[in-house]
Amino acid sequence: MRIAPCTLASDCDVIFNKGFILKLGKLLSKSAGLCLASMVLMLSGCATSYKVDPELVSQFKPEATPTEEQTFVYVIRGSNFTGAARGLWVAANENVVADLSNGSHALLKLDSGINSVHLVQGLAGIGFAKVDNRPGETVYLAIDYVKGETKEVEHDLGATMVMKTSKAKGIGAPRKNDAYDNLLVNPSLLGFPIMKEADQPINADDDSAVINFYRMETLIGKVPFDIWSEQGYVGSTTSGTYFQVRVKPGKHTFVALSERYSVLEANVEAGKEYVVEFDVDMGWNQAHVQLLPMDAAKSAKTISKWQAKAKLMAVDPQVLEQDTFKQRLEMGEAYLKQQYQKIEKGELASRELVGSNGVL
Repeated sequence: MRIAPCTLASDCDVIFNKGFILKLGKLLSKSAGLCLASMVLMLSGCATSYKVDPELVSQFKPEATPTEEQTFVYVIRGSNFTGAARGLWVAANENVVADLSNGSHALLKLDSGINSVHLVQGLAGIGFAKVDNRPGETVYLAIDYVKGETKEVEHDLGATMVMKTSKAKGIGAPRKNDAYDNLLVNPSLLGFPIMKEADQPINADDDSAVINFYRMETLIGKVPFDIWSEQGYVGSTTSGTYFQVRVKPGKHTFVALSERYSVLEANVEAGKEYVVEFDVDMGWNQAHVQLLPMDAAKSAKTISKWQAKAKLMAVDPQVLEQDTFKQRLEMGEAYLKQQYQKIEKGELASRELVGSNGVL
């Protein structure tokens, strides 16, 4: 995450969170960290609080009415001190369709079906929301800039917020959504409860190996990031958890994405257990994720400590079967085919997990 230089108070638009402050604490003195925390508290307290205004609701007239084949979405950015000088692109599926300044709103006219809406600042995607299968409805999405969240609000509050904000200027023809590949590869950002507590560990056998993916770094620990392989979707990570994958012996390619791709080439042997660290660090424009191979024998003490602290998770097969999630997985798999071609050509850097890194 990059800290932009601030000339005026309204230009200080960095969205802070606990993980980010903790990370900076490693670099700053204790007193500087306390000053930073105080600044965050002051900035986050400058948001306008909106309440339903019955008079404004009675005066509200929607710009248009959707047909049964459409879903209309008002995306509303209320007036806030934090980030007031910075615009936010609004992305709907594969296109950027609006630019929201502070205290403005935009009306998106979408085809009813599977719709992903989020915000883009720089090349970083934030505020992810899904608006799926809402034919003939008008939906109101309110942006919390400080938290980097987009949430649906009920009609009366949405109508009030629309009345209290200005209509965003048009951007002309839609343009390519530069942050969309982030959402394609990280569908768990949309709030799907894809992971659940595992019933019990799985073990390698004569016909398979087991790979353990640990995420112990606390930076933005509640933000999920997903992992894929050439076989498809693997699982989602949050801080303080790990999950296991049973694979056939041989070569497998795993990928994860935030600011850039992290690629792990794993060549595993049957009967062995392997460990990969999913590391999250500060990137230039957004989080930087890395799939880091570990030598399970040499790192046994560290892995033992992690295992004692981390919660073992597993993919929930019921979520995998949800139609809205399955369709997004199909989109992700189609997109990643292009990236696997780049990996095969050596156009994307990779790390290697070798057979000897495992333990029996």
